[in-house]
Amino acid sequence: MFVNNRTLSNSKTRPQHFQSNWHVALFGLVWLAAGFAGALQANETAVKVVSVVPVQSQMISPQMMVSGQVYSRYQSNLSAGVDGRLEWIAEAGQQVAQGDVLAKLDPTPLTLRKNELQAQLKRSQINAARLDKELARLKTLVAKQLISQTQLDQVQADRDLALADVELNRASLAQVQDQLSRAVVTAPFAGVVSQRHHQKGEEVSRSETLLQLVSLTDLEVRLFAPLAYAAFIQPGQQLQVYQQQGQTQLQLSSVIPVSDVRSQTFEARLTVTATDANRFSVGQLVSVALPTASASLSTVVHRDALVLGKQQHAVFLVQQHKEGGQQVKRLAVELGQGQGEWLQVKAEVKPGDQLVIRGADTLKDGDKVRVLSEAEFALAKSKSTADTVAL
Repeated sequence: MFVNNRTLSNSKTRPQHFQSNWHVALFGLVWLAAGFAGALQANETAVKVVSVVPVQSQMISPQMMVSGQVYSRYQSNLSAGVDGRLEWIAEAGQQVAQGDVLAKLDPTPLTLRKNELQAQLKRSQINAARLDKELARLKTLVAKQLISQTQLDQVQADRDLALADVELNRASLAQVQDQLSRAVVTAPFAGVVSQRHHQKGEEVSRSETLLQLVSLTDLEVRLFAPLAYAAFIQPGQQLQVYQQQGQTQLQLSSVIPVSDVRSQTFEARLTVTATDANRFSVGQLVSVALPTASASLSTVVHRDALVLGKQQHAVFLVQQHKEGGQQVKRLAVELGQGQGEWLQVKAEVKPGDQLVIRGADTLKDGDKVRVLSEAEFALAKSKSTADTVAL
């Protein structure tokens, strides 16, 4: 049989070729794995970008939470001030501006009385003018000794009484004019009609309440607290107020340190500014942080610097690395009283230390970091806001 030597030669060398390819493939896999591990190690040791805020010292006092309630500073029960039949009255819930009409009474009886007094005034003026002329004529006759002085005195007294009648009629007419103006009840301030006590067509007296008007912009928070803590607050002080929409600081407008034997509490009032009025509602319950002792100088950190844990809270302190650059150190903290965005803490930090407030969630003790400058931090925040809006 004829056998091709080249065929035999190829068949003998084929296993060696396969073995060589297998070695190349194995070397490639090992190289890729080493490269991937190196990349992971490089990522782990990469410098992380953070932003910081310094530790501060502030006057902090221990606090207790007390309940307060939102009241309107202007809450009026309005009446007409005149008797009459109710022609129209605003609906409950209607919002009005200052000067808007709230109720109208039938002006017919007052209009008739006004016409009557106008006629009486005109009559008294005519009588006074007649007596004035008569007095002038009698003075001429007395000068000629044609009549006695007694007659002149009598006419002069009548003229003076007529002038007094004119003044009385003018005063009565002014009273009716005032009553007519009261027949239309207007809003003394802007607000909402919270209640109405009468309906159209009813007869009302001058002292009866027609409706209640409540201002929605001039608000205040009233609270009652233990009398023992009245010495630690004073008008003008800022207190933290908590409600469903968040928290805000309100200024203490007045303190009423008067109590009774049973309650042993005092009243305090906080003014709600016009900018914060839309965050509160009349009758709403709030919580107020009330100081219970004198303030003392304490170390405080920004709330955003805290990394909250189940058993322990921590912060990351930025320090200079021995080999250059910066690294972070994880420090455990104990939380104390809060004041706005700052929290009192017990930790191995001092005022001026730089704590991470952005990027702390991914940090570990000893990680290298780069601190953003104020300009870079502002740009990062604006970019983040723009991305949020785009989403």
